[in-house]
Amino acid sequence: MFPVRSLVTISVLALLAVSCGTDSADSTTTVPTTPSTSSTTVVSTTLAPTTTVSALFPVEVMTDLGPVSIESRPERVVSLSATHTEIIYELAVETQLVAVDLFSNYPPAAADKTKIDSFSFNVEEVAALDPDLVIIAFDFQGESAALAAVDIPFLLLGPPVDLDGMYQQFRVIGDALGVSGAGEALATRAEERARAISADAQSITGQRFFHEVDDTYYTATSASFIGDVYSSLGLVNIADSAQVGGAFPQLSAEFIFDQNPDLIFLGDAAFGASAETVAARPGWDVLSAVAEGHIIEIDADISGRWGPRTIDLMQDILNAVRDAQR
Repeated sequence: MFPVRSLVTISVLALLAVSCGTDSADSTTTVPTTPSTSSTTVVSTTLAPTTTVSALFPVEVMTDLGPVSIESRPERVVSLSATHTEIIYELAVETQLVAVDLFSNYPPAAADKTKIDSFSFNVEEVAALDPDLVIIAFDFQGESAALAAVDIPFLLLGPPVDLDGMYQQFRVIGDALGVSGAGEALATRAEERARAISADAQSITGQRFFHEVDDTYYTATSASFIGDVYSSLGLVNIADSAQVGGAFPQLSAEFIFDQNPDLIFLGDAAFGASAETVAARPGWDVLSAVAEGHIIEIDADISGRWGPRTIDLMQDILNAVRDAQR
C-alpha cells in the first residue's frame, strides 16, 4: 500500500452531460431536473419520467459483496463517497440524500448536506441519521460489518478498475434509488461519449507518460481506473513495465529517467506540484517531457473519482496533450 496522503489523493481527490430516458410508456414518476456543469462543457440535463416506484421494488442489485435486495425506495440515503454523491446528484435524486462524506464538494449544492467523516468511520454517527441505505466505497475500517451489525442496509461499491465498471455503478445506483431509467441513460450516454473521444484521440496514440500521484513517485498503472482512462486514449503508461506490485506502485527516479516519458501528468498539482517544481528536481530537466514543456496538471478531484465528470477528464487530457504537442 501507499502512504495515507496518497490513498486520500487517489480515493477522494481525484462533464458528463446526459439526457436520461424513460423506462416505460406508462411511467408516472417524474425525476426533477438538475443541470450538470463543467469547466469546459456546460450542457443542460433533462431527465424524463422513470418507471413507477411500485414497479421497481423490490429490486436486487449487485455490489462488491454480492447481490443486495432493496425492498422499497430508499428515502434517507447516506453517501460516504464523494464519487457516489456526484452520481446521485447527476441522477437528480439528491432529495433522498440526508448526509454525505466530508470530501463531497461537487456539485456545490452538496455543501448544504450534513457531513460525515468517512475516513474516521463511526457507525453510531451514521445510525443517528436513521438511514434506510448507506453507500460506501471502501471497507478498510470494518464499515460493512459495523453497518450489518446494526441492521443498516448498505451498498459497497468500490473503485472500479475500468470505465465499464463505472458505467455499471451508474446503473446500480439508479436501480437502488428507484430511477433505473436515469441510471441506464447516464451509463449509455457516458459510454457513447467516451467512445467518441477515444476515436478522436488517434493523434496522441502511442505517447508514453508518467502519472504522478505524489512527489515520492507513487503512480498508477493501467490496472487502475485512472490508468484505464489513459489507456482508452491510446496513451502508453511507463509504469506498466516497472514490474512492481499493485495498481499504485512507487517508482524510482532512476526508472523514470530510464523510461524518459513524453508526457508527465501531475495528479498532485493540488499539493503544490507544478512544471516549475518538477523541472527543479535534480536531473529532471533532461527528461523529454520537462525539456519540451509536456507537463500537464490534471484536476485532483476528478482524476481521483469515477463519476460523471470522468468523461470530461478524458476530453481535457486529450485537449491538453494536443496543446502540448503544438
